[in-house]
Amino acid sequence: MKRSADWILLILLGWPAASGRANPTPATSPPFETVVRAERPSLGPLSTRLSTEDARTLPGVAGDAVRAVESLAGVTRPALGSGQLSVWGAAPAESRILLDGIELPALYHLGGLRTIVPTSLVQSLTLLPGGYGAAYGRALGGLLLLHEQPLPDGIHGEVAADLLDVSATLSATLGQRLTLSASGRYSYFDRALATLTGQPLGDYFPLPRYHDFQARARLRLRPGEQLTATVLGAGDELRRARAPAEAIAAQSETWHRTMYRFGLQYQTGTHNDGQVTITPWAGLDDSDYQAAFGDSPARLSRRDTRYGLRAAYAAVVAPRVSLSVGVDVLGTLSTLSRQGTLTRPPREGDRAVFGQSPSAEQNADQYSTHLADYSPFLSLVLRLGRVLIEPGLRASGVLLDVSRLLPRVGAAPPIGSRRLVFTVEPRLLVRYQPWQKLTLLIATGLYHQPPDAADLSAVFGNPTLSPARAVHAVLAAEVTPLPSLRIELAGFYRYLDGLAARSPLETPPLARALSQDGRGQSFGGTASLQLTPWHNLSGSVSYTLSRAERQDAPSLPFRLADFDQPQILQVRARYVLCGFGIGLRLRYTSGLPRTEVIDSYYSARDDQFQPVFGTHNGVRLPDFVALDAQLDRTFQLRSGVTLAIWLDVQNLTNRKNAEELVYRYDFSEHDYITGLPTVAVLGARLSYF
Repeated sequence: MKRSADWILLILLGWPAASGRANPTPATSPPFETVVRAERPSLGPLSTRLSTEDARTLPGVAGDAVRAVESLAGVTRPALGSGQLSVWGAAPAESRILLDGIELPALYHLGGLRTIVPTSLVQSLTLLPGGYGAAYGRALGGLLLLHEQPLPDGIHGEVAADLLDVSATLSATLGQRLTLSASGRYSYFDRALATLTGQPLGDYFPLPRYHDFQARARLRLRPGEQLTATVLGAGDELRRARAPAEAIAAQSETWHRTMYRFGLQYQTGTHNDGQVTITPWAGLDDSDYQAAFGDSPARLSRRDTRYGLRAAYAAVVAPRVSLSVGVDVLGTLSTLSRQGTLTRPPREGDRAVFGQSPSAEQNADQYSTHLADYSPFLSLVLRLGRVLIEPGLRASGVLLDVSRLLPRVGAAPPIGSRRLVFTVEPRLLVRYQPWQKLTLLIATGLYHQPPDAADLSAVFGNPTLSPARAVHAVLAAEVTPLPSLRIELAGFYRYLDGLAARSPLETPPLARALSQDGRGQSFGGTASLQLTPWHNLSGSVSYTLSRAERQDAPSLPFRLADFDQPQILQVRARYVLCGFGIGLRLRYTSGLPRTEVIDSYYSARDDQFQPVFGTHNGVRLPDFVALDAQLDRTFQLRSGVTLAIWLDVQNLTNRKNAEELVYRYDFSEHDYITGLPTVAVLGARLSYF
């Protein structure tokens, strides 16, 4: 039963080529920077911005700079293979990911080894953990904003290959106005690893297959005016299997997912004289989940047709007043087909354990939904001496359209529902700078998020769900005692209500398997110290102490949320010696909560053992500790050509970190599925510009 594979040592050799950037990052670049904007409508308190070129030097990202978001303060460590993003105690589904105004369904490919958008496409990323302004909404949790890399003039290319995947990029300027770029990536990690080791590693770790492609075009219209088109596509396949000696206990889960996006972005002007940005986009997402547990299958197929429009105008309207006004439109038409049990796939709050056979009670449903919202927003920035006040207001009209209010009954025609719900979301951010080296911040606001289409099933959910609500409150301080040293302290509180939760009734009313009585709260604080290059030394220390709780019904007590991690410690340091960069990263996080199996019983009807659970999320996995290291050097070969070489070693101490509980078929014994052992990534990047 032991799921450890500590005997594996992976050596990944990659040779990426030209990045197409006009200024290669020197070896002394800091691994991150925090940008707080005050003169124009800001993104939010303690918004952290990372340059992807700088993030490449962080240990543990394996050359994927966008993965550096995992190292930011307040970001919980995702479970192995999940690739989920959770910020300041929010559930992964409660945060949004935007690429220059285009919403993405996920940050990672299935398996969590690579992000869905390659580093070559992204210039920087900004994390907004909470308390952000009126310009963004439709999320109860945080925001991750990805900013596209400007297309360079001339001809540039990139070719990359390692044990994970192979990729290529080519961009060219045609004439004086038009620049085109195309890139793609294809994985072979599962096949290469099986060939190298000769072992069926899919029995230990879920090994993904993925691919993605990107195409962009930039057209310069007039001075200060341009039009950019972006096409994105990605596909994933992931299978997890468990094949015990008893055939009836054989289990497998398979995920398929594809994503396509097409967007246009029109930009003109500057912030001082009036800047206009208009971004219409459309997309198609397909996902399919299949589970086989002996003779009890389960399946959830979903197709989402998405569309959106974001238009914003920002300008300085007076010497001490800035204005930002715009509209945000987002819609999703979904078609869903589901077969199986209520708890497969499980949702947040379900008492489930890895290896548990599903109930023999099966059902099925097919339905469609249309969820859309139209949200105008307005923000002002008022500078009054040492005080900066940013009030904002966002109003939304939310369309909730479902095809079925009741389960299918014979040949009876379906009865659907269409509702329009209005929400108003005031926001406020205040900054006070009593001294030049000290800034105090306070932010609060109201936020709403429409229900997930998967929760609107008349059989498995509740088609009458309405948007959930959250209140954010953030208090922070920034201190810069030295030009190269920044200290940040923040406390936060997030209250949520109107959450979709499993009905506590043994026999729920018809079409009410979910209720909207769920509530939640998360609170805590973060402290971080950031050192920009000082005598070739840079680094950071961040610590988050928090708690995330959920209540599924008023009659039930608060419980720990499935994603609660009370303590998160990140320590990073980088020193440049004789041109070589030496980096270390230490990660410590509390284990995720789990519901313990305290007993079991034999079900003669199902011919299998069923668990008896203890306190909901009453135990935790052991704490996670990992030490990562990186050694890198950049060589200037000739004019315009550089070669960067690095060795990234993850889990340097080969610690067996527990990732999941696993039980015997009769639940009489348990063990842990452990994470990846020491992984060494050797790579190089040849750049021509």
